[in-house]
Amino acid sequence: MERYSVIIIGGGVSGLSCAITLGSAETKLETISENKILVIDSGESHLKKAQLYNVAGVEEGTKGLELLNSLSKRAEAYKNVSILDDTVLSVEGEKDNFTVKTETHTFTANIVVFANGMQTIDVEGIGAPVVDHIRAPRPKMLMIENNYGVISEGKYVTGCAAGASSMFSTAAGYGAQTATDIISSWIGKYTVIHDVPKKD
Repeated sequence: MERYSVIIIGGGVSGLSCAITLGSAETKLETISENKILVIDSGESHLKKAQLYNVAGVEEGTKGLELLNSLSKRAEAYKNVSILDDTVLSVEGEKDNFTVKTETHTFTANIVVFANGMQTIDVEGIGAPVVDHIRAPRPKMLMIENNYGVISEGKYVTGCAAGASSMFSTAAGYGAQTATDIISSWIGKYTVIHDVPKKD
């Protein structure tokens, strides 16, 4: 079975934002350069049906599918990030020894991030209750109970699945925050990957 440092379940806004932040750290922090990240995406992101008018840095009227494709390319531009089109069925095990089963593959991972969105959260072995969403403007929206994005040791939840509102900026921010928490756990102290000009 192929092993990954982090497996992210969901390739929507928060999952890809998390992957991009983790991938960017690979070029900046030598101590985590060997970490491999896999995003497993079932293709159900609500962003595919959106058109964006209120996102800082994104041109007004941008179609969600175009932006989602751009985020996917950005994530995969990092050599330690891969994206797989598949559906996760179950997660078993504990930190540093999770088994993630999809419809077609089985992987192992040190860390698992649930970025399932807020509509269908049906993976076995989450390890926390799936409850009514605290910020959903309509009924039947769901989230995973968590403590500041942590389900248990080595299990994180991010974006709408963690309780974020269903806005692009909010979900993207949650994904980056989750990645920052993971990077900090690797380093052993709180660490932020700042964007700074490259030195000539």
